[in-house]
Amino acid sequence: MQQFGAETAFRRTLPFSESAVLGEMLPYLKKSLNLVDAEVMSVDEARKKAEGGVPGYTKSIIETSEPGSPGFEYRNV
Repeated sequence: MQQFGAETAFRRTLPFSESAVLGEMLPYLKKSLNLVDAEVMSVDEARKKAEGGVPGYTKSIIETSEPGSPGFEYRNV
């Protein structure tokens, strides 16, 4: 809180792009978790897929995602 101030600490945002960080980490995550494929998307993108009936997008997981606590879904294809 001292570094960014109270206003930033209590807003539900981060002072950096979480999706950019996750995107940079994607090769490591795929290798360490032995994943064939992985993608990073925003809540809005995932919500649209869930509402569009695309299988594999769980609304409860999407809705609980928040800054600093991303949601993860795994599928066995």
